[in-house]
Amino acid sequence: MEAIQACIRNALDREPIGKRRLAGIIGDSPSRYSKSPALWNAAFRVLDVNAIYLPLDVEESRLPELIQALKRSDRVIGVNVTIPYKVKIMAYLDSLDEEAKKIGAVNTIARTEDGRLVGYNTDGKGCLESITRPQPGEERPLAKSLKGMDVLLIGAGGAARAVAFTLAPALANGKLLICNRTPGPARSLAEEIEKAGGHARALKEDEVRNWAPRVNLIINGSTKGQGGMRKSADGRVTGLEPYSALAPASPATLPASEYGKPEFYRNWLSASLADIEANNRASWSLALTIPLHVGFYDMIYFPAETVFLRHGRLSGHRTLNGQGMIVAQAAEAFFRCLCSGYLRKIGIHNQETYQLLSKVMHEAW
Repeated sequence: MEAIQACIRNALDREPIGKRRLAGIIGDSPSRYSKSPALWNAAFRVLDVNAIYLPLDVEESRLPELIQALKRSDRVIGVNVTIPYKVKIMAYLDSLDEEAKKIGAVNTIARTEDGRLVGYNTDGKGCLESITRPQPGEERPLAKSLKGMDVLLIGAGGAARAVAFTLAPALANGKLLICNRTPGPARSLAEEIEKAGGHARALKEDEVRNWAPRVNLIINGSTKGQGGMRKSADGRVTGLEPYSALAPASPATLPASEYGKPEFYRNWLSASLADIEANNRASWSLALTIPLHVGFYDMIYFPAETVFLRHGRLSGHRTLNGQGMIVAQAAEAFFRCLCSGYLRKIGIHNQETYQLLSKVMHEAW
């Protein structure tokens, strides 16, 4: 426990942890926004698993050390992985299942009894399930079937890659159009999808306005619209919450030493305001040209309604955020990856248990 605490920024409360088994979520700051602890801890309680699920805020420089601490602790069941480590963390694992290997990103890590760490990816299945099944409170899904659809996917990072590899076969003869802020990852992903037998094409950001009105579904798999602030690659701090995924974003960055000061947000907003206004105006204009049957889907769940989704809703489109995806991928990770052995041991590794997991996690949101 001490070795794990030494690697992370957030303080863990030792009293509720006690002698329980450990699971958690690794990211830059999941303690600030992640819903996963509430979902997993509710499932542990219902299924009488003596374990606790914790947020683990880790700097990239401490990531290798944290992974070693997880390997050495026989109390660890496994962890989930979120922004921005789904690709970077692969280098520190002992093996990958075939799906994660194909995707090139990991969102779930199971620890075996002999201390090996195995990477999985349940993001794609979670996304597909949330799109094609009615969500709580909804009478119908966002899309009954994706077969034959053309879909615009914005983003080409870890979660977007998982969604791309899962969506492409579901589209059948439909095409997956992939746009990313930097075109290289979009081109590479499209080529990989094509090699795997799918139909994909990479777009540049300035091509989105031409293609968005011609597809059946738009998915935001980028961090545009994500709540909170984050460090950029050069160690400076920036944010993307006021931005829509439908248009380019070039927010200002401020020195990390300024973060936390009372005037930080005011200074950042002042420096970014013109860019935010340009992004929002372009997004509003584009949303109004997109036919009403086109769904707007955002993999982000914090905030619950991103700028992208708000523009979609107010221009008359059906919208859906990432809550259903998070619940579905969590249920899959619990059932198939981290707790499958325990569920088999007590004789409840069955469809009824999976449905119970989904219900409990939805209710715990």
